[in-house]
Parts: sequence; C-alpha cells; structure tokens
Amino acid sequence: MFQHGSYSKEVPTSLRGMVSAKNPILVVGTAPINMGDITNVNRAQLVTSAEEAMKYFGGTSDLSFTISEVLDACLNLYNVKPIVAINVLDPSKHKTEKTKSAIVVTENKVTLEESGIILSTLTVKIASQQEALPQDKYNAYFNNSGKVIIEIIGEGIPQIDVEYSFLDISKVTKSDILGGIDPNTLEKQGFECIDEVFNKYSMIPGLIIAPGFSHEPEVKAIIEAKASSINSKYGAMGIVDLPEETQYGDAILKKKELNIVDEDLLLCFGKGKLGDKIYHMSTLAAGSMSSIDAGNDGVPYESPSNKNLKVNALVIKTNEGYKEILLDEEQQANLLNENGIVTAIRRSNGFVLWGNRTAAYQPGGSTDPKDIWIPIKRMFKYISNVIIMNTAQDVDKPMTYSRAELIQNTVNVYLAGLVSAQKLLGGRIEFLREENPLGDMLEGKFKWHIYIGAVLPGESLHFILEYDPSYQEVTMEKLAA
Repeated sequence: MFQHGSYSKEVPTSLRGMVSAKNPILVVGTAPINMGDITNVNRAQLVTSAEEAMKYFGGTSDLSFTISEVLDACLNLYNVKPIVAINVLDPSKHKTEKTKSAIVVTENKVTLEESGIILSTLTVKIASQQEALPQDKYNAYFNNSGKVIIEIIGEGIPQIDVEYSFLDISKVTKSDILGGIDPNTLEKQGFECIDEVFNKYSMIPGLIIAPGFSHEPEVKAIIEAKASSINSKYGAMGIVDLPEETQYGDAILKKKELNIVDEDLLLCFGKGKLGDKIYHMSTLAAGSMSSIDAGNDGVPYESPSNKNLKVNALVIKTNEGYKEILLDEEQQANLLNENGIVTAIRRSNGFVLWGNRTAAYQPGGSTDPKDIWIPIKRMFKYISNVIIMNTAQDVDKPMTYSRAELIQNTVNVYLAGLVSAQKLLGGRIEFLREENPLGDMLEGKFKWHIYIGAVLPGESLHFILEYDPSYQEVTMEKLAA
C-alpha cells in the first residue's frame, strides 16, 4: 500500500503489571435468613457491610447460627471485609412447626423467644378461639435479638395462641454442609458452591471455614480438598476445629483419631469467649489472619501467632456448660504447637493466637518448610494464585520467544517487588531445559520453575548472657585515674 506522510501504531508493552485478586474468608454454615433473604440458600453471597449481612443473612446478633457468628467476628470485632458466605439452612426442610397456647399479653405485646421464626407462617388467635386474628389487628416484627414481637392493636385481648414454623438448626447435618450436585436441578449445594466465587466476584477464597461442622471427618476432608484446588487451579487454606468438648489432655490423641495431618489445614483447639458470646477458634483465627493480611496489602506473609484475639477467655464445653481454661505457654500450649495444633493463650497484651504450624506438623510427620509453616504455605498458594490468574491471557497464544520472555520478566519483576517490600527473602523464575523436553513442547506444554524464599517467623528467640570481666577492669582504671 502506497503511503505518504507520518504514521503511528501501538505495540504491546514489553512488561505487564500483576493484579492480585481479593482473598475473602469463605464460610459454609447456617444463617437466620428468616430475617433476611428467605431464598438465600446454597449460593455464594458476598458481604461487604453490616447492612448486607442483615439484607442477605439476617444480621449478626444470633451466634447460634454459624454464619452470623462469622459475620459478627469479621465485621464487628476485626473489621474484615469482604466475606463470602454459603447458607445451607433451607426453610423448606430445616424447619419445625410449633404451637403455643394461652400466652399472656402484657401492655399489648408478646415476645416469642424462639429463634428463626418464619413470619409468613405465623398465625395469631385469641386464646381458646378457632379463628385467626385478622392481620390488621396486630403487628409482628423482629427485635434486635431476632425475637418476634407481636403487638396487639386495640384493647381487651388478655391471652393469645400462636402457631408458626421456625428454622431448626438441629436438622442441618454434615451432608447439607458437604453438598454436591442436585440430581434433579443440577444446581450446586453446600461446599460445591465455592466454585461460584471467582466466576461471580473475581475473588479467590483465601481461608475456608465451616465452624460447628469442621470437626466432622467428612467435612474436614472436603475443606482440605477445596483448599487444595478451587476451580481446579487456585489454592486456599482451610481452618478446622477439634470437637468443642475435647479436653486439653485428649487434644493430640483426637487429632490422630481424626487423621488431621494436612498441610492445607490449620487445626484449632478450644473456643473463644467475649462477654456472653462464644466463638469457634476457626472463626477467630480467620478473622485475625484476614485482618493481618489487610495490614500487609493483602499479602499473607506474616504469621497469625502471637497476635491479639478479640476474646477474654479460652473455653471448652463440658456437661455443665462452657468452662474457662488457661493454658501454660511453656508446657501445655507449646505441646499442642509441637503437634500441629493452634490454640490461644493469655499474655501481657491479652489473649493471643498461639501456633505457627499447619496440621501437617507433628513428631514423625512432614518437615518440608513449605508444608509445615502457616505463612510459608499461604505465600506459596498466594503467589501461585496471582501468577495463574495473570497468565490466563497467555493460554493458547503463540508461544514465541518474546512471549515466553514477557511471562518470565513479568513474574520476575513481581517477585522482586515482594522482595523489595520485605515480604519475600528472594524469588526468581527460570525456564529450565530439563523440565521442558521437546516432546512436551510439541504438545504445547511449557513449564517455568519458580524459586521462593518465603519469610520464616521468629518462633524461638534465645538470648545468651555472659559476664564480661573486662568491664570491671575499665571501671577500676577510671577510679585509679
């Protein structure tokens, strides 16, 4: 084509930036959706504020619902957001009908103490009468604690009978948490909904929890499986609890019985108490870890151990209720840590999470640094997620020398940035000939080897004191001068 004049064109930049996805806490559990979106069942829902917690899940006030517990800890204690929650409590099957008779009306009001009442099922009658009271004769609404208030309009009704259905969390089983694919609708349920998170929100779950259910072997197994592979490519960490009635002396044996020796898991002992509220340790650990990450630009290179927990007691469940315990740091807590169990202890700065090791760590177990240290395992997963997400655009493109060099240079610059920020000790990417045989390349398979020098926590600090007599000689010389 004949050209006469000045022209320009754009070419791709020789170096690309690396974008990090947000890594929210993902919780699978139960929520009082009777006060929120009653249809919010078996779907991954993002929560970024207290208002959204109320809108989608009925708020944070009733900690008997596990999603409410997590939202309360994250939003109100740790100021962590966003959170992704999957509610499995289904009003169509996890409900119980109830009738209460001759309830005394006081100052034209009645408070129903049952949690989870579904307002659409509420029927109000004048005591001992068959016909329902017309809805224009009363108002029914929730108070701040999630209890239903019935306000009678008019005078002269001393007692009422009520009928209603309520969300019955006792009917939710580990099978509901595990989920699967509905054979009739082909819709995902329970933990299978985790694959929706990236597709819906462009986020990769960083921490996976199911408080109240994670001590079940099958639930533990699926948390570990999902943590190792989300959408068949991304990684996360799971946090599980020992059964709440586990005594300190039984904790190590219980870990072995439940076979919790996974590098993708943190295992927690005990629960945290704040006032009248009881939180699973997995909830508190997730909130604390996310808060620490947020202070580090989302990079999970810092251990959660020895960081403040928003509780004032460590408790375990007994036949008489929850009992406060206080673990000795040197012997009791460290023995749990030695067996890959994270717990809480009281120090001068309050209660702190205590433990740097994943569940894979125990005598005779793994000694691979990337598998036994919590922050190192998290950094491996984090860096892997960032690289996979940012190189997705290169899949199926012609793998020319310039493209391969672009990938390698971009990753090297990214790793150098982490090193400069002191979030890595070192890191580099190499294309090794021995890892790329000609046969693989002819099949379109190319491999890069990434070396990561993650930052180790200073778990054990020792100071050696020695008397130096030379100081005495200096003193004597000064006196003699």
